[in-house]
Order: sequence, then C-alpha cells, then structure tokens
Amino acid sequence: MKRWLGDAARGFCMGLADVVPGVSGGTIALVLGIYGRLVDAVASLGPRTLSLLRNGSFLRATLVGIGRPDLLAAHPQRRDARRLLLLLALATGMLPAFLLGSRTLPELLSSHPVAMRAFFLGLVLASVSIPLRQIERRTASRGLLALVAAVLTAWFVALPTPSGGHARGGVALEFDAPAPPGLALAPHTLTLVAPGGGLRPDIAFGAATEVPVPAGATRMELDVVARMAGVDGNLPPGSLLVGQSPLPATVHQDRALSGGRDPALLWLFVGGLLAISAMVLPGVSGSFVLLTLGLYHFVLHSLNALVFFRDPAAVLPVGVFILALATGLLAFVRMLKRLFARWRDVTLAVLVGLMTGSLRKLWPFVEISPQGAEVARLPMAGEPGTLSAGALFAAGVAIVAALERVGRRASR
Repeated sequence: MKRWLGDAARGFCMGLADVVPGVSGGTIALVLGIYGRLVDAVASLGPRTLSLLRNGSFLRATLVGIGRPDLLAAHPQRRDARRLLLLLALATGMLPAFLLGSRTLPELLSSHPVAMRAFFLGLVLASVSIPLRQIERRTASRGLLALVAAVLTAWFVALPTPSGGHARGGVALEFDAPAPPGLALAPHTLTLVAPGGGLRPDIAFGAATEVPVPAGATRMELDVVARMAGVDGNLPPGSLLVGQSPLPATVHQDRALSGGRDPALLWLFVGGLLAISAMVLPGVSGSFVLLTLGLYHFVLHSLNALVFFRDPAAVLPVGVFILALATGLLAFVRMLKRLFARWRDVTLAVLVGLMTGSLRKLWPFVEISPQGAEVARLPMAGEPGTLSAGALFAAGVAIVAALERVGRRASR
C-alpha cells in the first residue's frame, strides 16, 4: 500500500505539471525516478494486456497487490501485474490533479504571469541536470546533438500563438487614476473576464497587441481577443469585467464580440496526438504544444464545461481529444522505449537539449512584438514583481532538489 500511495502521489505531481505550458509530466517522472518504469509499463500495453485483464485471477492479484505486493511474486504474470499496478496508481493521482490544475492554473497564469513563469523556470532549469548526469559517455558529438536540439526547441517555443477562431472586438478602459508614464497594456498584463454565471466556465480575454498608454490618460480604447478559440467567445455587449490590469480600471464594452469558431475535430485529434507525444518527453510540454496550436484554452474550457457544468456540447470534443491521447500514447511510447534500449546516451542528450531550449518560453520578463511573438527582456530597476519572481524561481529549484532526493530514495 505504501508504494502504491507513493506512485499515486507521483501521478498527482505529473498531472499538475501536464496542465502547465512549459512544464512536462515526463520531467516530473524523471525527477521522481520512475521514468523508466513508466515508459516500460505504457509500452507493454496492448492486446496481450487486454486478454490478461479478462482473466479474473490476474485482475484480483493486481488489485490485491495494492495492499499485499508480496502476493504478486507468486503470480505467473507478476511483471505485467506490477506494470498495471503502476499505471493504475499514476492514473489515480493524475486524474484529480489534472482536473484541479485545469480549474486553477490557467487563472493563475493569467493573473500572475511573471511570478508563475519564474516558478516554472526554476522547476525546469533545475531538472536539466537530471538527464545530464545519466549520460554515461559525454562525447563532443552528443554535446553537438544536445545543442542542435536546444536551438530547434528555442525556435519552436518562440513561434507566435495562433489566434484564428478567437472572438475579438473593441472595448474602452476607464482608469481610476491618470496613467503614469511608461504604462502599456499587453496580452499578459491585461485580463478581461466574461463570467459564466454558474452556467458555463468563465471566458478570459486579453489585449490583442501591446498598446502604450499616453501619460496622464484616463480612458483608452483597444482591441481585445479571447484567449480560447470557440463560439463560446462570441458575447453580447456588456459581458466583460476587469479581471487583472496594471492600473485599476472599469471596462466599457458597447459592441458585441464576434469571430469565434470551434476548432475542427480533425485538428483537435492531431493536437492530442502531438501533445501526448510531447508529454512523455522530459522537457517538452504537451500543454505548450496545445498552446502553440491554438488548442490549449479550448481543451481546458471544454473539459471544465463537461466535468463541472455538465455541458452536453462538450462531450464530442473531449471524447475526440481523449481518443487522440490514447492513440498517441500507445504508439509513441513504444518508439521511445526502443530509443532508450538502443541509443540511451543519444536519447538523453536530445532530452537535455529539449529541456534547455524550452527555458526560453519560461523567461518571465517579456514584451509582445507587433507580430504576436514574445521577446525576452531584462527586468527594469524597481519593476513590480521582480522580487516575488526571484523568490518563486528559488522555490522551484528547491522543490526539484527535494523531489529528486525523494526519487533517489524510492529508487533504492
């Protein structure tokens, strides 16, 4: 029971990580020392596993193994039982974590973007040393391979986020006080919210581009765009409230917001395939892949609408996405297991590059270019949030160090 609860706790950590754009559940599995077991267990799934599940004695031995793992030692398929037991424990922890994360993390990322990104930066940066230490022979060719992977990943994560199918429109902000010099309204600093009123999830909007505010201004007109694609973003006048703003303000929305379209089901399936493949790799965030494809907020919105608001319209998109996850997981993990078996050091070198390159996306201090791309910058002297960002960065590093220590003990 102790080991099963420990694996369920690891699954909870992985579930939370998988919701975060920039943090991979595979990274958490690597930190906690169960990555090899996880890949081996998932790769073993197939028709043979289904036939074993129809065997009542096998299923009873597996379930009893939660409390009496010694009983598995005498079972003829004890290795398969241990694999299934690991997956059941991880799933038990991941499901509630994923639901909790999908409910809370997007709001935290919207309201505290600098602090949250600094925290995730500390998590991933500290995790890079884990696969690096596992490389047995560090040659120049493997170092070059890691460098190429890092450069390609850094380029990929810097791509602008697509906004096709997102509802948009014009609003006016009336500030409570005259705007100070240097104030700008950016997608990551301004959040407007359309409350669901208990009938559907809230829908968040942000500035379409970064807009400088003239010093002393008390009113500002700007375009806003929904953070999720979908028809639910098409809203009548007067739907928006200020959720987070660099200066206290009131929003006036005199026109309807329009242009929102649900993603095609085929595109949703492709996004699920790519996302689950990325989730398995340490350093590559499946949530970030969804964000880059313009599906992240739509998937979380649909999941919330189905689970917490029982919206029947969300059954089809959630079902298609889950089918894509299952398909991609079974196909990709088998390939990954072969890579680890034949080219372990080469695979680890690529993972180091992927994790290093992904750090670009997590740098907390950014500006938005006119093309919609994030441009990294250094924090300005006295900039609000710098101190808290530094503290949360240190907290992220400390958490990984603690988790790695727990993982080493569990491995022993």
